Amino acid sequence: MVDLIKKYIDNKIQLVKLELISVSANLAAKLITFFVIALLVMIFVVLFNFAIAYGIGQSLNNMAFGFAIVGGFYLLLFILFYLFGKDKLGMKVKDYVVKIAMGVQDELNND
Repeated sequence: MVDLIKKYIDNKIQLVKLELISVSANLAAKLITFFVIALLVMIFVVLFNFAIAYGIGQSLNNMAFGFAIVGGFYLLLFILFYLFGKDKLGMKVKDYVVKIAMGVQDELNND
């Protein structure tokens, strides 16, 4: 009887380890996918902003003004985000990570 209880406890520990590995792997996969998409979007945004700055500079006959206008726009966005949005974004990221982890846990429980 003692051997059966030991074996049950060992099996339960193994199951918990495997579930933790599964949750971690799925969370890592979703986060890496998110970061790759975010990186590609950032590359697009940077190149698009160079084009806008160049176009504004072309129309003003001064490239520096074009880049300064685009840079000023992003400085304004940064200030607004810092004042009003950073806490909200942090909470959304935390909620997203917990949602992913709980969704994976639900998948494991349904198996």
